[in-house]
Amino acid sequence: MQAQDLLEHVRSVFVRMTRYPDEVVVPDADLEQDLGIDSVKRGEILATLRADFGLSDALKATPDELRTVARVSDLLSRTLTARSDVAPWADVAGGGWHANGHVEPAGQIGGHVEPAGRANGHAEPAGQVGGLAEPAGQVGGLAEPAGRANRHAEPASRSTASNGAASAAAAGEALRAVVQALSDATRHPAELLVPDARLEEDLGIDRRRRDEVRALLRQRGALPDGLAGALDEARTVGDLARLLGAPPPAQAASARAPAAPAARRATPAPGAALAGKTILVTGSSRGLGRAIATKLGRAGARVVVNSFHSRDDGDAVADEIRGAGGDAVHVWGSVANPAHVDKLFEAIARDVGELHHFVSNASNGRFGPLEQTTPEHWELAFRTNVIGYHQCALRAARLMERHGGGRIVALSSNGSSRYLEHFGAMGAVKAAVESLTRALAVELAPRNVQVNCVSAGPIYGHVTSNYPDHERILPYWESRTPGGRLCTEEDVADAVLLLLSDGARMINGATLTVDGGGSLCI
Repeated sequence: MQAQDLLEHVRSVFVRMTRYPDEVVVPDADLEQDLGIDSVKRGEILATLRADFGLSDALKATPDELRTVARVSDLLSRTLTARSDVAPWADVAGGGWHANGHVEPAGQIGGHVEPAGRANGHAEPAGQVGGLAEPAGQVGGLAEPAGRANRHAEPASRSTASNGAASAAAAGEALRAVVQALSDATRHPAELLVPDARLEEDLGIDRRRRDEVRALLRQRGALPDGLAGALDEARTVGDLARLLGAPPPAQAASARAPAAPAARRATPAPGAALAGKTILVTGSSRGLGRAIATKLGRAGARVVVNSFHSRDDGDAVADEIRGAGGDAVHVWGSVANPAHVDKLFEAIARDVGELHHFVSNASNGRFGPLEQTTPEHWELAFRTNVIGYHQCALRAARLMERHGGGRIVALSSNGSSRYLEHFGAMGAVKAAVESLTRALAVELAPRNVQVNCVSAGPIYGHVTSNYPDHERILPYWESRTPGGRLCTEEDVADAVLLLLSDGARMINGATLTVDGGGSLCI
């Protein structure tokens, strides 16, 4: 396989496994800093590549050899060249990888072109389109014996052949419509959308994404009303195509009991604290960010959920908010990447249309002794917590100005002003967040944008459960906190809600400490 072909296949695997837009997964994209791919997701991708090429052993390499998409491709190339246990050729993305290092196009094997209707050495029956076999007389996947339709015998005639050709054409048209809708809804490359690709397991299409596909098909006139509900039963791309190619249900079916009306999204009560407000919460796919996003959703806000390390987690938070009767959209991107920030706010302006408040929660950095903190750790922490906050605040303020102003709340820690074990570097970074908050409060005040900060102490939840030596440190923190317990993520989310409410309109440039009094005693 030529180097460029191999790289494109590796990129397609990254796109499929992460569900990131194709244009983001460029060859020099850093897996961790640009794509947010952790060791678990990286392992899943390497396992998929290993299976694609029939490698008997796991792909092993140093972290530097796996730093970018291109380096993963280089590693795979070296492995394929060196290994003797790889099959002479393996079908990859519609073509074949060969030990002599070149790709055979689909339909050509060993340099011999297969006749029309045959691909990769497998004959396609008459009437098969894109891998969907439709024998003569079969419509929408329902087989009829040759010369019979709807159980009535028909003499062999030209009309029978005509009907078979029409069925094949309908199947092909249905498949094209399905592939286009899936590609538009997921941004998956078309080569991944093969008929036997499973919607959930292979393509990551959940209930919300399935609804988007259904809406696209209906909008384009490809989905009869009577088949809309049946799409929920589809498990593969081919299932969807067969459903679209099937004749609409008989009119007699309308005699069935009417279906219950779809549940309508609850409209926030006029008295809801944030009714009518649209709020961006960065880093809201898990932990404290998730608690804040769901809290604001319950308060009546339309929440713009943002994720970077897991698009699936971001979708899940938006689904949770909508499932509880709220309103939410999910926009993927890293605040540490200027190009991602541009796309994030372009998407908000284009798809959401407004922004009233912004919560800067996204954070990244290393917990540990300063002796073990490298310049790279400092750079990553500042790019996310400080530079990302600054750039997002400026972009958010421009959108807020269109509606007469708004509020910005940043998240900090009481480790910014006192020593916490393993928090030396992050304490300095959070001190910068608080200093930046005061400067933004002054400079954005003419736009009627108030900027404040919530400084949280150690809290039960995602962060402390992964904190170094937490089993020893947590009891100590509890012992130094009046009342003997730490705050929860919900406690901190309540403070954010307070600063976004109308009652906080004259609070500006402040840092609100939420730690149960712990900082008084530590």
